[in-house]
Amino acid sequence: MSNEYNTPDEAAPEKTAAAKMRERPQCVYVIDDEIQVLDVIALQLNAAGYNVRTFSRAIEFLEALHELESGVVLSDQRMPELNGLQVQQQLQPFGHKFSLILLSGYPETSVAVTAMKQGAVTVLDKPYNKDQLLASLKDAFAVLNRASSDEQGLPPMLAQGERYLDRLSMRERQVVDLVYEGETNKSIGIRLGISIKTVEKHRGKAMRKMEVSSLAELIRLMDRELRGSSNP
Repeated sequence: MSNEYNTPDEAAPEKTAAAKMRERPQCVYVIDDEIQVLDVIALQLNAAGYNVRTFSRAIEFLEALHELESGVVLSDQRMPELNGLQVQQQLQPFGHKFSLILLSGYPETSVAVTAMKQGAVTVLDKPYNKDQLLASLKDAFAVLNRASSDEQGLPPMLAQGERYLDRLSMRERQVVDLVYEGETNKSIGIRLGISIKTVEKHRGKAMRKMEVSSLAELIRLMDRELRGSSNP
């Protein structure tokens, strides 16, 4: 019997956790009490190549949680037994094994901000289209990959006494403060006496200065700095 061995120079480099995750089937867990919604989402995501498992009750999902592979959780916000935010709280002990996208048929800005402060990738308001769903899933799996590479999706802590918020102009700070409070672009524009397009421009510039690429990251970074937390 012949065995082939690689010399140290020839040995394949050890794969990172993120690389291993990308090789595994991307698992998506959908929680919604409406069976028709589950069927439609499962059909769309299976066609896109995802490994999909659906749950019509949040309790059923939580009972199976310890046995599930790492993946993205799509959870409806309003359900009879547990709502989406309560599901999110149950995911906290699992660290970065799961990322969450909250689905809401009743747009509530305060719920969206709370969810993103707690780590949700985004909140999709129903009705959403397939492209929005797939784009959100792409972002959610990117968050999982960063987490498995020991990156938390937020820029590093600055030197003591320095904050990313201090990089902003007065108007940019006004805009992101209102975003953090849960205001919509429209309501921010009304309060500041500027157009929605100008609000979006200031928010975009603020996000670039704060080195974040999504609204969820902006909310979490502001939460970190405003609370003076030492955790990324």
